[in-house]
Amino acid sequence: MIIVTGGAGLIGSAVVHGLNQRGIENIMVVDHLGLTEKWRNLAPLKFRDYLEKDAFEALLDNGTLPSRLSGPLQAIIHLGACSATTERDASYLIRNNFEYSRKAA
Repeated sequence: MIIVTGGAGLIGSAVVHGLNQRGIENIMVVDHLGLTEKWRNLAPLKFRDYLEKDAFEALLDNGTLPSRLSGPLQAIIHLGACSATTERDASYLIRNNFEYSRKAA
């Protein structure tokens, strides 16, 4: 299993596509779709599981992520982050981009 955080975004979905091109479909996509159109990036892709980022973080926090995986974890490709250049809430950026990355490591 390969986990791709930010997997519904432009770059993340391209990574999932690249994995699919190599015959890899045992992928867990993690993202936050909300009210965006990012789900469209996922439509043509092949992956085994999807989790919202908060659900993924909860599995990391309580140590139950291994029970959700279908097969051994091979890699986490961490691309999930707030990339909005207009985001002004520095506390949110620390929580979302820095602390989340530490948990996923």
